[in-house]
Amino acid sequence: MQAREHAVVIGGSMAGLLAARILTTHFPRVTLLERDTYPDSPQDRAGVPQGRHLHVLWNYGLGVLDGLFPGLEREFVERGVPDLKLPGDLLWLTPQGWRRRFDDVSRLLTFSRGMLDHVVRERLFAEERLTVRTGVEVTELTATSDRRTVTGVRLRERGTQGTGEVLEADLVVDATGRTSRAPEWLAKLGRPFPAETRIDPLLGYATRRFAVPEGFDPGWKALYLQAGAPTHRRTGGLFPQEDGTWICSLSGAGRDYPPTTDDGFLDYARGLRHPVLYDAIKNAEPLTPIHSYRRTAGHRRHYERMRDWPAGFVATGDSVCAFNPIYGQGMTVAARSALQLDRMLGEGRSTRWFQQRAKKAGSGAWLISTGEDRRYAETQGPPVRPHTKALNRAVDLAVRAANSDPVVAGQLIDVLGLGAEPFSLFRPAMARRVLAARNRPLPVDPPELEPRPDAPAPVPSEETARANADAR
Repeated sequence: MQAREHAVVIGGSMAGLLAARILTTHFPRVTLLERDTYPDSPQDRAGVPQGRHLHVLWNYGLGVLDGLFPGLEREFVERGVPDLKLPGDLLWLTPQGWRRRFDDVSRLLTFSRGMLDHVVRERLFAEERLTVRTGVEVTELTATSDRRTVTGVRLRERGTQGTGEVLEADLVVDATGRTSRAPEWLAKLGRPFPAETRIDPLLGYATRRFAVPEGFDPGWKALYLQAGAPTHRRTGGLFPQEDGTWICSLSGAGRDYPPTTDDGFLDYARGLRHPVLYDAIKNAEPLTPIHSYRRTAGHRRHYERMRDWPAGFVATGDSVCAFNPIYGQGMTVAARSALQLDRMLGEGRSTRWFQQRAKKAGSGAWLISTGEDRRYAETQGPPVRPHTKALNRAVDLAVRAANSDPVVAGQLIDVLGLGAEPFSLFRPAMARRVLAARNRPLPVDPPELEPRPDAPAPVPSEETARANADAR
């Protein structure tokens, strides 16, 4: 790619916002195109259908975002976003039992999606190189006569007919998410539809906000009660929000969907693996209706396999690979992909190179999420391979060890947050710790907080430190 005068980003959710942030360091003009309209305050919007549900940002992803927008982490905290120590502030029932509440292992920010997007938009939209156009939709890509290079997009006002206008660009980024029409656009340029892998655990959410009961002080700040696959399909999370309220998300796999009625929601919570979450919300004041969401299948479009990938065009975020959102990894994968976009432009790499790196940016999250999803007999997708079953058995051992070993817990949390690769759990030193814990008894009752004054401060993984440095 030679000229760098103008770049276009299609889609203004988190992946698009982060891509636009990168592009403003490489192009004098960047245009962000969004079908929806943006609220002026931290509110939910129609363009983010999963926005009303529980959102968290793991430590690694937070570091990347803070590198792209210096001071962002501090601003979140100043706006009241809860900053949780893991697992000390969290009452955490894993598939292998309760996790002891070590202090100072890792951390987690938990906020409304409206707050997250609003703060990032405020930072990004102050950039003079950026133009934002809302209420528009892209109908196709434009290209050179040989169709080897994308030269822009054709767009029109949302809801209108006709050919619309052509917006020329030296680079076009598709960040339109699960509903991306990039395969159709590429087909018009003579490319075959990409191969796609889809794994659907038939999981659904229901979420409601509650007022925290006056005087409520149980000794924990958040609850996370995981399912116990394959027999127990229900998960429940109760986390604080920036406005001092609770957000409660219930989910169930294998079509064990949580109801959206008042009584049904509470009854479903009562059916979790422990009653602690139900006991917390049964007398709490509901602040919102119950919102449901069931588009949770993981899908991966294998753009990296397409040899004849056009210059001037890339796809990122959920447009490439979308995950079951229960694992909270989508925004971090978008951030990792943004760093690869920066590398592509900084090193003069091809757009095909980026698609290969975008696949790698999501590989760890895909391995974790789909491996867990495949534990249910009802899950739809390709046959389960022997190595997936073997990996799940190894993960069970690691989770069990993490419940009683703070070193394994720290590494496991780093893996879940994508700051380390999954197989780092099975390197010799870590594997010895994992195997040493395999016969330890599992606690029956929720654990109390247990400070560890003799424990060293957590050290970021090499990948985390490198990514943070790259982002800055």
